[in-house]
Amino acid sequence: MKVEEEPEQLRVAENGDPILDQFGEEGFIDCTLRISNLVSSVHEHSFHLAASFHGETLGFDVVVLRGIRGALNPEMTELIPDHVYYEGVRFMRSGSESDRLMMVLAELYGLSHEQRQMVDRFAFTAIALHQDVVDMEVEPISIKLFGNDGDDMSEEVYFESFFRLDLPSKLVYWNEKDPEYREALINALSCL
Repeated sequence: MKVEEEPEQLRVAENGDPILDQFGEEGFIDCTLRISNLVSSVHEHSFHLAASFHGETLGFDVVVLRGIRGALNPEMTELIPDHVYYEGVRFMRSGSESDRLMMVLAELYGLSHEQRQMVDRFAFTAIALHQDVVDMEVEPISIKLFGNDGDDMSEEVYFESFFRLDLPSKLVYWNEKDPEYREALINALSCL
């Protein structure tokens, strides 16, 4: 699914969680997850994400920095350095449902089917794919996530993805940027 597109009709499981991979396009595995337990502070939003896959509940916790500003200049040609948010989005393990998510993603990505456990915490560098301020409390915000993008990054560990946060609809669309990042993403977010 392209970052800017609105999704089609949402399919949900009996418990109300969206079907995890319902909006994936040919060659891409895109994830749809429901927001619950939203807690907002002056600096951040914390919430739980959940989805269903073949009747199993999958999920994890997320913290998103409030006030993320658009990362591109008005001409959409240059990155604004002050609008790059290191640790702007953090994923946290919430229990066995997080481990199941890592195993399902690994399977969907065509990687090892070994038992996996999600790491306790992973922080992403985040940029908003908008101009200036987006009020994430009243409208969706599209965020590009960068994993393992520090000074010592290598092509083997670096990865990117898209994170469309729709607080008003209580949904997140976590989409692949490129299938070549699959192994690095799974290796960063889980351990065997």
